[in-house]
Amino acid sequence: MSRPAPLVSVVIPTHYRNDRLAAAIESVRAQTYEPIEVLVVDDSGERHAEPVAEAYDVPYLGFDENRGSNVARTVGTRRTSGTYLQYLDDDDRLHPRKLERQVALLENAPDAGVAYCGMEFEDGGTVRPDPAVRGDVLDAALSFDLYPCQTTTMLADREVVEATLPWKNRPGADDFGRMLELARLTEFEFLDEPLVVRGVIPDSRGKSMGVFHGRLEIVREYEALYDEHPSLREEALAKTHRFRAEKLLEDAVWSPAATASYARAAWYGRDATTGGRAVASSLGRPGLRLAGAAYGRLS
Repeated sequence: MSRPAPLVSVVIPTHYRNDRLAAAIESVRAQTYEPIEVLVVDDSGERHAEPVAEAYDVPYLGFDENRGSNVARTVGTRRTSGTYLQYLDDDDRLHPRKLERQVALLENAPDAGVAYCGMEFEDGGTVRPDPAVRGDVLDAALSFDLYPCQTTTMLADREVVEATLPWKNRPGADDFGRMLELARLTEFEFLDEPLVVRGVIPDSRGKSMGVFHGRLEIVREYEALYDEHPSLREEALAKTHRFRAEKLLEDAVWSPAATASYARAAWYGRDATTGGRAVASSLGRPGLRLAGAAYGRLS
């Protein structure tokens, strides 16, 4: 007699995105896998998403105040019971076979507690996993190099997840701390398929300066672990300061702070190309464009 299929819990934190939430729930209902349980966790503090949950007849939990997305995920985990956990951001959607394919992967990979996949963006473009980022991925997690492993592309074993709770809210870097904790405990596997449609939101926290501050917070918080991997700390800081520089020059034509961040990124990464960007950025965005054009002609 075959073993019953394991239950998958889908936890959907939401914050004032009812139009997006409806599409996220529909993508769960379209899954080829069963059994599934769904819980919508409303972090608005005003029960804003309750009508959507009622319309789709899915369990709903509304906070009395805004508590942050990682608190919503933590509470949602503790209010559900599935063997595997799927966290679905309210602006993303799942491919119909995502859960079926990832449950099968984890069931056949006993050392892996996390399975992730590629994703496509709703405005075009696809990202697939790096073939090297599987198994022990702690180095990749410490250097902020697990992309496209992120909240919605993962399916995780409950026992592993519960060993990392509660998850801490961070200012735009929720994924990084969560994946680092998981990578310390288990191996990762992936499917080389885009099984998530990633929403494109202009004010997304994942594109905000909060990512810079959240990454610095992680490097400080895990100082002892980074002390064991000093080269990975330098790589993480190089990427973090480069992110800040690029973000600053998205928001302004010229920024001395961006030049300083490029310089720090070049120092941490021992990277002459980034050093060149630091020099070019002293002339702002026009300087970077000129440097890029000159490099293109030379190459």
